[in-house]
Amino acid sequence: MTAGEALGLVTVQGTNYDGSIHWKHPATLLQAGPGLVQTQTSAGLEIKREAGIFVSRYNTRGHYWPDRWFNVIRLELPGQGLYGFYCNIATPARFDGETVHYTDLQLDVIVRRDGGAGLVHSVVDEDEFEEARLRYGYDAGLVARCRAAVDELIAMVGRRAFPFDG
Repeated sequence: MTAGEALGLVTVQGTNYDGSIHWKHPATLLQAGPGLVQTQTSAGLEIKREAGIFVSRYNTRGHYWPDRWFNVIRLELPGQGLYGFYCNIATPARFDGETVHYTDLQLDVIVRRDGGAGLVHSVVDEDEFEEARLRYGYDAGLVARCRAAVDELIAMVGRRAFPFDG
């Protein structure tokens, strides 16, 4: 098997804190090791969300870790290359061989190219995070984990650590 060769189709499923579906879509499995699961999707993919169907305009590569409180989706515009990264603050991922599962905690970090070779980031959806914190009763420990995950992502972007390295 060559690098980047597909291992088959899987489902990526993000839930809300109460277990209800936040979003769900098929993806091509690229890697399923003990420390990282990677998936790929193509532009035009229909993503089922609680707010309705969303059609992605990006080719993506998803990075899901079983020990990190975030996942990172690399976004590429077809024929144009890297657009940026969408980082979900989320519970560590579980992969059962068919589905990548995680709980989306509603706080996100967006990373984009700065026009040159650098990357810039912004923390977004603070309002959605606060709403979810109140709605689902996130305790102080969970809120602290979410904030620590944001800090970890920002540090990774700053040092151009994987997957922000290429």
